[in-house]
Amino acid sequence: MDQFNAALNANLNVIVVFSLLCLSIAVLVLLGVALSIVPQANRTLHAFENLANTVSTELEPTLIEASKLLGGVLKLQDLAQNSVSNVTDKVEDMTDNLTKAAHGAKKGSEIISAGLFAGIKAYLSAKNK
Repeated sequence: MDQFNAALNANLNVIVVFSLLCLSIAVLVLLGVALSIVPQANRTLHAFENLANTVSTELEPTLIEASKLLGGVLKLQDLAQNSVSNVTDKVEDMTDNLTKAAHGAKKGSEIISAGLFAGIKAYLSAKNK
């Protein structure tokens, strides 16, 4: 039985040593991969820092220009509203003038037609006499 236990222990020792050897190789491979990722992570962080610096540097002038542009747009909108209001007033004035002219023309045509009718009536009554 001692021989069996000794053989089993020897086999277990070989398996444990082989497992530890595989584990150390896997750790070395992972360490190599991790070391190759570190420079890339460093470059990425540096790029983020540059981006943050650029944004903080360029944001204020961009906001100032955007504010000026918005002010100009608001002025244009105010001018357009005033122009539309002025045009609306002028159209209403022209509508009133045309309405007055149409009423005047209607009255004038009624007077002319009454005069013409009276003239024809007088002519016909003079012809009958």
